[in-house]
Amino acid sequence: PRELVFDCMTKAEHLARWWGPRGFDVPLCESDPVAGGRLVLHMRGPEPYGTNPVEGEFVEVSPSERLSFVLRGFPGEDGSWGIEHLTTIEFSDAPDGGTLLKMATEVKQVSEALRPALGGMREGWSQSLDKMAELLADIG
Repeated sequence: PRELVFDCMTKAEHLARWWGPRGFDVPLCESDPVAGGRLVLHMRGPEPYGTNPVEGEFVEVSPSERLSFVLRGFPGEDGSWGIEHLTTIEFSDAPDGGTLLKMATEVKQVSEALRPALGGMREGWSQSLDKMAELLADIG
């Protein structure tokens, strides 16, 4: 049901289990799913990736309907962020009784060094959502 999918996308205990592409985990996750609430994910990957702190805030939280958040990642030594993006997700019922997600990510800012990695965002989200589907099968 949509409610469970929404919970998986907003509750820290669920986010930490599926966020990030295959081979990555989230040793630190904080989520306050209200407009203006913080979202913090420290995504850890295999070498040479290491740990990437991702921080942001929820922009819109309409339970089981719509979710929007801004995230910033890959902090530089000067305190700047390597990337900032806005992700919006709309939830609807699928004909088979499942849940459909309509997602859009708008990159607001990206450093030159990270620009080549933008091509991997779609695959990263795809792998993450596959992991979420596996989690939903376990807890659903």
